[in-house]
Amino acid sequence: MNLLESERPSELEADSKGSSLERMLRVLDLFTEASPIWAVDEMGAALGYTRSTIYRYVRELAEASLLFQVEAGRYALGARIITWDRQLRLSDPLVRAAQSLEQALPRWSEQQVWLICRLFKDQVVCIHQHGELFSEVSYSRGSPRPLFLGATSKAILANMTSRQHRQLFLENPDEVRASHLGQTWEQFRRALQQLRRQGYVASAAEIDPGVYGLAAPIFDSDGKVLGSISCVRPIQERDNTQEAQQGEQMLTLAQTLSQRMAALTQRPAQPD
Repeated sequence: MNLLESERPSELEADSKGSSLERMLRVLDLFTEASPIWAVDEMGAALGYTRSTIYRYVRELAEASLLFQVEAGRYALGARIITWDRQLRLSDPLVRAAQSLEQALPRWSEQQVWLICRLFKDQVVCIHQHGELFSEVSYSRGSPRPLFLGATSKAILANMTSRQHRQLFLENPDEVRASHLGQTWEQFRRALQQLRRQGYVASAAEIDPGVYGLAAPIFDSDGKVLGSISCVRPIQERDNTQEAQQGEQMLTLAQTLSQRMAALTQRPAQPD
């Protein structure tokens, strides 16, 4: 048996862990703020991959500059990811639309942060942030968040399809129970319908203590929800008498963002 054959993952491993590309990408998912550097054998043990497989994956990822060796046998995320992030900052149409809107954002508080977040599969990820708070918020760019907590996420969740709602309910029972959206399917469904009809979503201290969020959904040109815009402020600044009016302003801002993003994603007309 030659070296390449010995490194080829078994059929059983491929079936149990998905495609080769998917399994390789799981290596990159190991790298977090809490664990930014990994030894190769530690990666293999964490993922349940054979030694030959994890060494092959790490070699290929390093050759592609997605990993780099910080010391013998230990790796961190590579330079290619940094260049991709820069490209996203410059070219993402939603980020560009948000940047063009910054001067028009209302000043409701001396301390406020505006967040633009995208939906990626079943996670909400912050892609742009504007403003500041005395307290730290966990929605800095690149921070993934669950769908079930906070106005930023719930504005997206409420506008997903009924089929997606049912699947999420069945697959995430603990998260649903903690979401304040009901304990049963019927309660969950009705709560989301109510948020969808209202348009904007408000929440207080569901993710970060001491802060209050107000959010509205962003849609693509086909009417599919793809993200949200939210304003996060100190919780003591919440004013129930102003919330409905500010919520309507959030909806207008979200609609403007949707329109500007759609304009940026249109293909230029081809010359005759």
